[in-house]
Amino acid sequence: MPIIVVLDTNILTVPAQFGVDIFAETERVIERNIEFIVLGSVVKELEKNLEAAVRTERFKFRTALDFVERCTVLDLDEASRAKPVDDQVLEYACSISGVVATNDKELRERSLARGVPVLFLRGKKRLELQGTIR
Repeated sequence: MPIIVVLDTNILTVPAQFGVDIFAETERVIERNIEFIVLGSVVKELEKNLEAAVRTERFKFRTALDFVERCTVLDLDEASRAKPVDDQVLEYACSISGVVATNDKELRERSLARGVPVLFLRGKKRLELQGTIR
């Protein structure tokens, strides 16, 4: 059974911002079969950010949306979609004993407090895992 990694909006912008292949890095760090999940609300957030972005920022969000194509996109039920995106990511990762991939400090701390391992960018060069995969 694969390890499920739930990607947050900001981790998907890492390839465009820092040139780090988040998929290869995740495989390097976890060293197991991995399934990458992106919630539909994360895709909507990326599309909204792309529309609102100034010209110099558009590349980041366009690239992030291209990377979504390498993931399974999952739409949650209506009650879950009413919550903030970070809450959706955390709750979904908790429900499936998955890993949260994010650079958001608050989401990292909340995830770790609930026992959810977190992948994050370290030193703008590589991903690091904090917490223990079950």
